[in-house]
Amino acid sequence: MIASGNVPSSSLELHNNLHNNIAYHFISQLQNFIAEMGCVESKLVATIKYRRVEKDLDKKVAEALKERTKSKKKTFRSVNSITMGLPRFKEGLRNIRDVFDQYDEDSNGTIDNEELRNCLNKLQVQMSEEEIDNIHRYCDIDNRKGIQFPEFVVFLCLMYLLFGSDVTYRVSEFESARLNYVFDELIDAFLFFDKDGNGKMKRKDVTQRMNEATHQERTPSHITSQLFKEMDLNRNGHVNLKEFLLSIIRWAGVETDDDEARNETSP
Repeated sequence: MIASGNVPSSSLELHNNLHNNIAYHFISQLQNFIAEMGCVESKLVATIKYRRVEKDLDKKVAEALKERTKSKKKTFRSVNSITMGLPRFKEGLRNIRDVFDQYDEDSNGTIDNEELRNCLNKLQVQMSEEEIDNIHRYCDIDNRKGIQFPEFVVFLCLMYLLFGSDVTYRVSEFESARLNYVFDELIDAFLFFDKDGNGKMKRKDVTQRMNEATHQERTPSHITSQLFKEMDLNRNGHVNLKEFLLSIIRWAGVETDDDEARNETSP
């Protein structure tokens, strides 16, 4: 028999092993929890920073738009005139694909951060490293970690608005006049809807503009709502210039036709 108070060494060893295993798993789970919380915190900080960057760039674009309204007459007087202009937009933007392919150095269908740096150097647009990172993320509208062709069109149009016609001249000396004309019309189309002139198109702006032609029947509310929903890509209740441009490019069929042409020529 084992005397009272005495515990076999094997039992003590088993007890210690069990205690150590429990402690190990607890510490391991605690470390994982801390790591996950750190990851969550890091993502939260990155999200807050991006929202601040987005807000700052939206403000710069809005200021440029406001200056533009002071010095330029309105191009469009009705929604129908914008709709009629879609084929013109499409034709004017067609040759930008060659420019995109030039800067898509690895031919993977997207322009990454380094490729954008090379593009901005060629366009002689002076930006800091942080500003380049910010504009790259700002124009990566679908968050696929790269600027695709439709987003590249948006990027060039924004550069034209912010830095002037020198940008398009350096994109293509021979096509600069056409690009200026198309970009002017695209920007003016946005300003037609942005009645407050603050760089934020609202649902009511779309509804009012769609129904201004009194000799026609009113556009059903579900159609104007759907139209606005298609443009409001981040679902925040208003449409900025980049969202509007991407929507117009899609409606004009620039991306679709280009993809079909590339598929036909691919082996």
